[in-house]
Amino acid sequence: MTKNDTATVQEKIDQLDKLVSWFDGDSFQVEQASAKLKEAAKLASDIEKDLSSVSNDIQEVKRSFASDSEK
Repeated sequence: MTKNDTATVQEKIDQLDKLVSWFDGDSFQVEQASAKLKEAAKLASDIEKDLSSVSNDIQEVKRSFASDSEK
């Protein structure tokens, strides 16, 4: 299990922000750009999946509340 598997959405967003700012920073190196870009793309994909899951959970709770209020 990697550290991103247990990281919160906010921690992943913070990691992605750090990676994105690296491209504008003084430590930017062309040789590392490809690996950093792949890492950023993976983080973005993980964040998207996490947010989709949270959205689904919210929808389930809303449906539960709606069905409870109809009783």
